[in-house]
Amino acid sequence: MREDRVGHGSSLRRVQEALARLRSMESCRQMIDTATSELCRTFGFDRAVMFRVSGSELVGLSVHIPKDPAWAQELLELTDRVHLPLKHMLFETEMLRRRRGMMLLDAPNDPRAFKPLVDGFRTRSYVAAPIMPSDRVIGFLHADHYYEGRDVDDHDLDVLGAYAEGFGFAFERTSLLERVRAQREHATRLMSTTSALMDDVCHSEVQLVDEHHEMTTALHTPSAPVVVAPDSRLASLLTRRELEVLQLMADGHTNGGIATRLVISEGTVKSHVGHVLRKMRAANRAEAVSRYLRMAQRPEVV
Repeated sequence: MREDRVGHGSSLRRVQEALARLRSMESCRQMIDTATSELCRTFGFDRAVMFRVSGSELVGLSVHIPKDPAWAQELLELTDRVHLPLKHMLFETEMLRRRRGMMLLDAPNDPRAFKPLVDGFRTRSYVAAPIMPSDRVIGFLHADHYYEGRDVDDHDLDVLGAYAEGFGFAFERTSLLERVRAQREHATRLMSTTSALMDDVCHSEVQLVDEHHEMTTALHTPSAPVVVAPDSRLASLLTRRELEVLQLMADGHTNGGIATRLVISEGTVKSHVGHVLRKMRAANRAEAVSRYLRMAQRPEVV
């Protein structure tokens, strides 16, 4: 009797221990690479494969073969070139519908098997289970006993099913944490940029300029956009922020430059530019700037 057949309690404990190791990973990529190696190291499978759902196809993400890493890389490249279609009558499509793991005992002759991958992997039989956080299938885990030369069994199916289920929730958690970290880093950068801008404003020089016998106070700072009094038609047509964006467009700034000067994201700038083009009925940026210059009575820059 193999060690992994000691009993249900022992198998469940190993599943929990393997998932605990996965939850310690700091990135989704680490989890993907480790998930297949854990299947072989902890549960005695000879080969393990992870696929992701991409539209109506399965695309390989990770292949682990402890006895032949070079072959594992070749098979990963195969799954990247040859996608498994989730179409009627295929084994994985049936699993997708049933939302549970299954085993295929005679892969070379079973009409439900996807022959290009069965032939490429030289598969005799395998177990597979969906990765399904929040009741949505995002991928599949496959495993077999290729080097032992024996078929998979019910015990293999139970272990893989429990492992795939736990992996799905662990992966969802790690993915959420990655997004939170990315948002926090973005917010930190934004706050740093805002702080630098305010420092520039607070420490900028104030100069009195005498023009046409009027006293005007001007702030000299590279971070502050130059604001031109808008034509009344522009003011009624565009929001204050859209007008600022249009003025900077007219000064020749790119979306990235506008984002830096206004301390907003480049995606937000693109959204404002789109609104400006639509409201001014302009086909492109150049046309919008030309109309703006005429309405604002500013000389066009050649």
